[in-house]
Amino acid sequence: MKALVTTPDGLDVVDHPDPRPGPGEAVVAVRSCGICGSDVHMVEAGLPPPGQILGHEFAGTVAELGPGVREPRVGTPVAVNPLGGCGSCARCRGRVPLLCGAVPNLGLNAPGGFAEYAAVPVPQLFALPDGMAVRDGAHVEPLAVAVRAVEEARPAPGDDALVFGLGPIGLSVVLALRAYGAGKIVAVGRSPGRRAAASLVGADVVLDGRETSVARYAADAGLAFAAAYECSGDSQALLACIATVEVCGTIVELALGRPPASFDMVGFVTKGLRLLSVCAYAGEEFGRALDLVGSGAVNADPLVSERIPLAEVPAAFERLRAPGHLVGITVEPWR
Repeated sequence: MKALVTTPDGLDVVDHPDPRPGPGEAVVAVRSCGICGSDVHMVEAGLPPPGQILGHEFAGTVAELGPGVREPRVGTPVAVNPLGGCGSCARCRGRVPLLCGAVPNLGLNAPGGFAEYAAVPVPQLFALPDGMAVRDGAHVEPLAVAVRAVEEARPAPGDDALVFGLGPIGLSVVLALRAYGAGKIVAVGRSPGRRAAASLVGADVVLDGRETSVARYAADAGLAFAAAYECSGDSQALLACIATVEVCGTIVELALGRPPASFDMVGFVTKGLRLLSVCAYAGEEFGRALDLVGSGAVNADPLVSERIPLAEVPAAFERLRAPGHLVGITVEPWR
């Protein structure tokens, strides 16, 4: 099969042995796999070992079953939950299977979806509902992160929200907030393409944080957000969130920012705010995200600017380092 692998110099498309399903596994023919911002940042930083197949936002059809596996049947369209877990350790019980070492995480420390085929543990396969396009299954994984974030914040219907950072996860948070009945959603981002997409998927106000002070805008508009979702990794973003979230409100940090963040301890403490972190999701949030996409409650199409074959992926990674008018890119390995 063709697969995209990491190399000491970046990425390359190579001929790779087809995966064989072991006990409790199935091989999925990958139809669609999104390029996540974390993929781009990992390659940029030279973190994945050579030979790794990245790609954790993927969907396809079951192509082969391992020994003793009867379901799902060959040909079943599925979304893949890339995060494994034993289900019983403290990390799994805490709903952070990403950190469980018992089962590898596809596209992170096990072969992922930037390939024609991928071997997947059967419990991590979620059958798509009738009528749902297979390619739309690739939207479920990033939406699951957003579902986890919104549910952790526990907003009431009609609560106003701030989304800071409009990469794939920030845009997915906008989608989830709108599906969960948010009031006014203010979104802040730098990329013109992603700001336009935020408007399409449900943001009421979209700001360029380089041109407009979020705190000043909120004060002038008389807004105090029940919750803010920090998806940018900007070292100054938490200051804006603390300044604009209402008393006893919630800040959810989703970004993996490298620089240490500036933090207003006085504002945070005197306003009685909550600060939560969300890293990925558990299986139940993945299932709820699939329900949102499959039912049509969420339309993630505006998050895809291009659909490309494997041969174009190395160049796409370079373009996504400064996305400009790009929103997101989805890889279709079968092309």
